[in-house]
Amino acid sequence: MAGLGFAGGGQAPPEDGRRPRSLAETAYDAIEQMIISRRLAPGAMVSEGELGAELGLGRTPVREALARLKTIGFVEVHPRRGVLVTQVDVIKHLELLEVRRPLDETVARCVIARGTAEDMAHLLDRAAGLRSAAEARDREAYFRTKRGLHEALVGAAYNATLTGTMAALHAQSRRFWYTYEHTASFLDCAKIHGAILSGIAARDEAAALAGIGTLFDFLDRMTRRALDRRPLV
Repeated sequence: MAGLGFAGGGQAPPEDGRRPRSLAETAYDAIEQMIISRRLAPGAMVSEGELGAELGLGRTPVREALARLKTIGFVEVHPRRGVLVTQVDVIKHLELLEVRRPLDETVARCVIARGTAEDMAHLLDRAAGLRSAAEARDREAYFRTKRGLHEALVGAAYNATLTGTMAALHAQSRRFWYTYEHTASFLDCAKIHGAILSGIAARDEAAALAGIGTLFDFLDRMTRRALDRRPLV
């Protein structure tokens, strides 16, 4: 397996005073990003040993990471053959949107009810960063910033069950949009996210939910258009 673009193995340093990440979490984040960015393309067959050597990690954390990735449909594990990276499925993404919409509404309600003033300021900063990346049509920065925005939003809901559930759904969404979303749509999407977060920051539930409705109608239209397109990357 040729180099996959992951620099530096071992355990990632703690960020912002949080606990150090485990080796399995480090492996999961790295392999997930390889798949989302298509450095590990759909149809690729790799082994635990190859991934471990690339990441500078042992088989155990890689195996744990792959087990998690299997649960969200990123890989299939074939004994004695290796690990197969699955295809990106447009129909499954339409189903995912159906599930995400009410959960996003729940996240918004929880953040409005529980988020601190600091949380709200942080979310607005993230929205501004997303708009800047969208205006620059910087694909890597756009998806990196949107991931941070989603994580900050779910974190401000202060609900561990939502955190775990949304992390898996957001990963699947990132993979789909990295594959199919044109840079021309970045700014429209960033503006809608900005409207949602402005509503949440103002603790205006009606405005936030209206924005979520607009977002998911927009995402549904883009997903259906992807049925007739080849992947962009």
